[in-house]
Amino acid sequence: MWYYAHHIYSREKRTNMMAWSRELGLSGFILPGKPGIILIEGDTVGCREFNVRVRAMNWQLLKLQHEERGLDILDAKFTGFNELIFDVHGRCNNHQDLGQFKEYLNGIGLKDIFTILFKI
Repeated sequence: MWYYAHHIYSREKRTNMMAWSRELGLSGFILPGKPGIILIEGDTVGCREFNVRVRAMNWQLLKLQHEERGLDILDAKFTGFNELIFDVHGRCNNHQDLGQFKEYLNGIGLKDIFTILFKI
């Protein structure tokens, strides 16, 4: 499940998502900043529960941009759940380098996802 958020700054939200992923046995990442990206992968029940919890939080904008169903655990691209940090810039140092994020996705075989997430 790929989420696009207007921004992810809150330390509390990020900490909660990290804890939930461990509790539910999910993997993926958070790309904090503006915009924010969340990827969660794992079994259907765990992903659905994560979705319920994350949507219960207060967001300016949170969209489920892409969902892949019926994947086997062997299809997982990630182990564990991490926070990705690239070169941060912007007036408040809250913007990730999306070019680096795109290269990261390309490097792990997910080059089409950038276009899906940002609708370009």
